[in-house]
Amino acid sequence: MVASPVCSNSTKFFCHMPCLMQLDISGHLLEYLTMGGLPENCLTALNNVKSFNVRAMFFRSIKHVSGVIYLITSFPKLQKLTIECMKSEAVELVVQYLQDQSSLCGAVKLLQKVHMNMFRGLEVEMEFLRLILASALVLKEISAWNYVHILYPSGREIMDELKQY
Repeated sequence: MVASPVCSNSTKFFCHMPCLMQLDISGHLLEYLTMGGLPENCLTALNNVKSFNVRAMFFRSIKHVSGVIYLITSFPKLQKLTIECMKSEAVELVVQYLQDQSSLCGAVKLLQKVHMNMFRGLEVEMEFLRLILASALVLKEISAWNYVHILYPSGREIMDELKQY
């Protein structure tokens, strides 16, 4: 996602919330926030967010993934991250985008808890988690709820792969 020189929807939306401490958004709001590009600088309205919950994250959409990464890097006090994965197939472009990211390095200094709901262990979900794990210096708890272990890797297989990170 390229930074926008004009006023993005993110800037318009968050400028009215100077004391935001928790953000709970859905995929549709994320779609709106990424319209017009993302601002070049982090928004000061997001400086106090400690909890971020994304319902209906579409990992097949680079707009969704880059929007979430932008928001995560905009929360210097983030402590808890919850992502609800939506049913989607891995898209090589999104996987490559996640592999190329270094923007999270050191940005999630206070992140302690990560919860992934409806997690299936798809390559794109695993790359997202790898990026979080590589960036979260004080992570204490990670949970990935695998609700369809019959068709996808079992919870044990997923955790064994995550341990490699």
